[in-house]
Amino acid sequence: MIFDLMPWKKPKRPINKRMTSIRYVHFTIIVIAMLVLYFFSDFGRSFRRKETVELCWLLIGNSLYYIIGIILAALLQDNRAFCKYVCPIPVFMKIGSRFSLLKNEIDPYKCIECRKCEENCPMQIKLLDYKNQGRRIMSTECILCQTCESVCPKDAIKMTIKLDKRFI
Repeated sequence: MIFDLMPWKKPKRPINKRMTSIRYVHFTIIVIAMLVLYFFSDFGRSFRRKETVELCWLLIGNSLYYIIGIILAALLQDNRAFCKYVCPIPVFMKIGSRFSLLKNEIDPYKCIECRKCEENCPMQIKLLDYKNQGRRIMSTECILCQTCESVCPKDAIKMTIKLDKRFI
């Protein structure tokens, strides 16, 4: 929510695909550090006994994430820079995204390929690629903000709830 309050609603630069690999490195480092600290250090043993330590690390971790997010947003002039390049959550979400029931879908008969949906997508997802492949939008970067649906002049984009045919 804090990133939505920043002034850069529409990114000025295209998404840098090479930089998105940072999130995989970040996710791996977090998991390894967590396991090592918890199972093989004195810190892990004390962490299991003290509730205040948990609260301190929660506050420190969240503060660091916000500081990094705000700095990235300002440098790249993109509200969602943190989500695109650093956030480790999409790495985890990729596993379940194929099975998600709730996704956006572009009606190929209504769509006139004006590209307004792609131009206004805060996450810079290539939405028409999904339409051309006959698939619902499966990108883990999609935050379901419905911006694409609201800017579509032909009302071709809808949130759908269904199981994809290949999983039935």
